[in-house]
Amino acid sequence: MEITGREQPTRWLPETVLVVEDDPAFRDALAELIDTDPKLRVAGCAADAREAVAMVRSLRPDACLCDVRLPGGGGELVASEARRSAPETRVVALSACDDLETILGMIQAGAVSYIVKGTPGDEVLDGVHRALRGQSSMPTIATAEVAARLRGHDTRSEERVALLRKVLDHNLMSMVFQPIVAMRTGVPMAFEALCRISAPPPRTPDLWFEDAAWHGLGLEFELKAIRLALEHLPHLPGRCLLHVNASPAVAMTPQLASTLLTSVDPGRIVLELTEHTEILDYAALTAALAPLRQAGVLIGVDDAGSGFSSMSHIVNMEPDVIKLDISLVRDVHLNRIRRSMVGALAEFARQAGPMVVAEAVEVEEERSTLLSLGVNAGQGYLFGRPAPCVCAVAPVADLEAVAISA
Repeated sequence: MEITGREQPTRWLPETVLVVEDDPAFRDALAELIDTDPKLRVAGCAADAREAVAMVRSLRPDACLCDVRLPGGGGELVASEARRSAPETRVVALSACDDLETILGMIQAGAVSYIVKGTPGDEVLDGVHRALRGQSSMPTIATAEVAARLRGHDTRSEERVALLRKVLDHNLMSMVFQPIVAMRTGVPMAFEALCRISAPPPRTPDLWFEDAAWHGLGLEFELKAIRLALEHLPHLPGRCLLHVNASPAVAMTPQLASTLLTSVDPGRIVLELTEHTEILDYAALTAALAPLRQAGVLIGVDDAGSGFSSMSHIVNMEPDVIKLDISLVRDVHLNRIRRSMVGALAEFARQAGPMVVAEAVEVEEERSTLLSLGVNAGQGYLFGRPAPCVCAVAPVADLEAVAISA
């Protein structure tokens, strides 16, 4: 058949939909609804934002039907991460909330549509199909107002900048610390500094930093978080290392180098490069990191196994630390492919030299499997949750006393 005008070729394979909902019964009902449509297929189901982010990165579904009120970071985290790492995934928000601020928050985070729970099943399916075609859907009562607010978003930049400035200038940014342990003993080897922001509206830290970067304050936000983290370096137990995070763009600035090199002991710092966008000039980044390496700062690659943190990225960076992404660690004991990938990375690291750290280790089965694959360091709720000071996590002596048996 000759295709003319606006006609499109038939897509024979069904389009994939990731279902994200913390209520098990409703999640199952949504999955069953998707499966009734011959043009759609359920790619997978997630119960919280962290699991959803990992599945978006690994599965890259055509659409993501996502609840707004999710544990682990909320629907805004899922939408913003899909926009960054899987822009082809269309996020459809589904929520019992129909207030303007919630709708606007999801749309600004990256959702293309917003459907209120209780909407008939055929209308939910229609909303998914519209999103897949690049068309928006939202509650009729909010359509005009949301459109007006979105059109006026740029005119409110001064308000956004004022709020971001308030975060910087009024001590609304703080740090919590999560231990990185030797998984055979549970004894901490390092602590990662994680940012928390106590300003309205309630948002996950990554959305605050994304907003800051959009308004030209990304450098100030990242440096502020790093300086706050470095204040705790002298209080870390023993010779534990401190992991701090920076984007490649900030890592290439002289301000970061001066901040790290004037710390108490640069040799106890691990600079984790957060990688959400592709690095186009490795030579320039390598040159910027050279004085840090010479001073003893260790370089870490975050989220290995997802997004742009590929093997070529690792080879180019020559890191001292490789952190395995949650998409590889979650249920590694149940998934042969994940075990193969983790084992390959562990063997690469054994020969090349960097230490491998498994992120988001939550159950004993994951820990024992990772150890059997050659991954000896881990981070996650199994070993300790983020806390405002390292003493609140656990002193070394106490951890040794309650060490996890190998």
